[in-house]
Amino acid sequence: MKKTIILFILISILSYLLFNRLGIENTGFDLINTSVPRELIMSGGPAKDGIPSLDNPKFTFASNASFLHDTDRVLAIQFQGITKAYPIKIMNYHEVVNDNFNGHAIASYLHL
Repeated sequence: MKKTIILFILISILSYLLFNRLGIENTGFDLINTSVPRELIMSGGPAKDGIPSLDNPKFTFASNASFLHDTDRVLAIQFQGITKAYPIKIMNYHEVVNDNFNGHAIASYLHL
């Protein structure tokens, strides 16, 4: 038990020193060449890759979308005669949608 605890402590210290030396924080971002001091950099939300994309979205007719209001905004895409709308209130969470138009893969990115 004592050896396990010592091993755990050593691995923790080595990991800390390695990540500190490489300038990699637990966020996964390389901070070696930042012009802002590291102690002034704060989290701005989810960690790197923490926002899930919307993959293979399901669709319904607007008249059946009870979660939408007449004043809700949508991101609409028309391609090869197909029109699809992605509600902004859903895109605000996912930010990226991966969809398919007649076998053509598309990725839409919302940045307001």
